[in-house]
Amino acid sequence: GLTAGRYFARHIAAPLGLDCHIGLTDPAVAADAHLATMLESKAEALMNGEDPGTELDMLVALGDPNSLTYRSMIGSMSLDQALDPEVEDPSYGGLGSAQSLARLFAALVGEVDGVRLLTPARLTELTRPHSRGNCRVILLPSAWGLGFMLPDSPVFPASAGLTPRAFGFDGANGTFVFADPDHDLAFAYVQNAGSRVIGRMNDRAHRLVEAAYRAVGL
Repeated sequence: GLTAGRYFARHIAAPLGLDCHIGLTDPAVAADAHLATMLESKAEALMNGEDPGTELDMLVALGDPNSLTYRSMIGSMSLDQALDPEVEDPSYGGLGSAQSLARLFAALVGEVDGVRLLTPARLTELTRPHSRGNCRVILLPSAWGLGFMLPDSPVFPASAGLTPRAFGFDGANGTFVFADPDHDLAFAYVQNAGSRVIGRMNDRAHRLVEAAYRAVGL
C-alpha cells in the first residue's frame, strides 16, 4: 500500500536516520533539504545530443534510438526538463548524501544502531555472482549479484582493492558506493560535477577506494 519512495522513507531511511530520499514528497523535509546544483556529466551531454565518437560501443549505441542500449537507458526519459526532486523516481531520481549512502550500505552487511536490512543468508546470496559476461545493454564486461555490481569489471574493478564479495554500484554521474562484508566496510562517494569518463571507474573514486582500504590496513 505504499509507493517506493514512501516505503523507503518509512521503513529504511527513518529507522537509520538517513538523509536519503526517493522523492521529497514531505513539504517539511523538502524545505530543509540541501540539494547540490548538478553540473552536466558526460552521460547527460550524450543524452542531449553530443557526438558519441567511436571509441566505445556503448556510446555509439546510446546515440542510436533503435538500439537496445538507448531503449533500455533513456528511451522513456524526458531529457528537455529539469528533474523534479518531488517526483518519486527510483530508477534515476534518488537523492542522498555520501555519509547516508555509506550508512545505508553498512546496514546491508551488519547492524547499525540496532537496524540490519539483510539476513546473513540473503547477504550470501546477494554476493554470489548471478550474471557474468558482456552486458547486452552497456556493451561492457559486467558481473552482478542480486541487484548489485560485483568485481571484476571496468566500472567495478578489483584493481581498486575491491575484494571478491564486495558489492555496490558505479553511477554514470561519478557516484560510487559499495560494501565489503568480509571487512565490515561501507563506502560512498558522490559529486556534483558528473564523471567525464564513461565505461570505466572514475579515477578520483578509484583513488578514494584504494585509500579507504589502506586506512583499514588492507
